[in-house]
Amino acid sequence: MSLNEQIAFLLHADKLKNVVRKNKLVSGERNENSAEHSWHVSLQAVVLAGHAPENLKLDTVLKMLTIHDIIEIQAGDHWVTEENETDVATLEAAAAEETFSLLPDNQAAEFKALWAEFEAGDSPEAKFANAMDALHPMLQVFGPNASGFCHQPLSADFLRRKKAPRLAPYPDLWAYAQSLLDAAVRNGYLMP
Repeated sequence: MSLNEQIAFLLHADKLKNVVRKNKLVSGERNENSAEHSWHVSLQAVVLAGHAPENLKLDTVLKMLTIHDIIEIQAGDHWVTEENETDVATLEAAAAEETFSLLPDNQAAEFKALWAEFEAGDSPEAKFANAMDALHPMLQVFGPNASGFCHQPLSADFLRRKKAPRLAPYPDLWAYAQSLLDAAVRNGYLMP
């Protein structure tokens, strides 16, 4: 392995701290950056791992969550809708190719495969990683003592439809997510 290539990748990855996400911190004082999100969603996965299937490879989940947003250095953070889904996927795939090519070949192949596995969301590890990624902004915005600030007007019904495919396989987590949405409606943060 080339240490120089690995260091170049790590220094490039530091730019993730400059990618501002659309979600605010729990305090509401500022938007979080993508590096903060990657750390916090990884910690969330460790804390909530007991809600995953017993044979889950948590190390693989953590690798996915650590690298899944690195592509935002080139691609930016996007709110994905039906209208822009294909364009965002194309942009992110190109960014993944460029970003992971900074690594030595064997690590580049591993990281590309992990990123693709996360995006496909088919393996047990990718499903849990995606559930964590879906739950994280809900906790940030609608969790206890959160600001309730949402970057665009949304309805609880819309978020239920958007989040259900990723969270419903984990009944306790899905029930909690729905309770957050119910509270957000009661508090006037979301339309029903």
